[in-house]
Amino acid sequence: MLSKTEEKQLRQALSRTFLDGFPNPDRRGCPGSDILKVIASGKLTLEEAEPWIHHFSSCSPCTRDFSEFRKAFQRRRVHRFAAIAAAILLVVSMLTWVFLRRSSEPARFEIASLDLTGRGVMRGPEENPQNPPLQLSNGHLDLTVYLPLGSEPGTYDIQVVREPGEPLWSAQGEAKIVNYKSTLHVRADLSHLKPGLYLLAIRPKRWDWTYYPLVLK
Repeated sequence: MLSKTEEKQLRQALSRTFLDGFPNPDRRGCPGSDILKVIASGKLTLEEAEPWIHHFSSCSPCTRDFSEFRKAFQRRRVHRFAAIAAAILLVVSMLTWVFLRRSSEPARFEIASLDLTGRGVMRGPEENPQNPPLQLSNGHLDLTVYLPLGSEPGTYDIQVVREPGEPLWSAQGEAKIVNYKSTLHVRADLSHLKPGLYLLAIRPKRWDWTYYPLVLK
């Protein structure tokens, strides 16, 4: 049995034999460089390339040309894969940068307001007020609420609910008198709520809730 060193020496000797041991100065029967390039690129099946491979065993010039074409093709393939990998890495890096930038940017709040000054008060969600439902966008809102006439300044709780006692969004703020109106200002993130009909619940701190139909768009 040959050792690894002896096996390597045998391969090198055979390689030298095929590359130099079969001169063909007139290039008789040679397939031409175009066919050699196609074989070297692997575009021909083994059956299609078999006649030319047999020719290599008796033509050192073709064997040398094939070897050079094969090395060139492999170098181009490595460079092409490296370019593709670099392009993919660039795209991934750009998408990651955009995602991280969007994640780190503060949310943009849309200015919105609700005017309750002329609204009838609902003491329960089952009542049917005469006024149409309030409307808001389901996004990030910089929300100003003008409270019903007679509302006192102070701390207020505000919620968006489907059912009383089960808030989907809630906040607390200080109502102040602005232009003779009790005005409550809060920031509301309603972006997780689907469009549809809800109830807006408001109360002075530790008082009973009052309810207003609310449509999120």
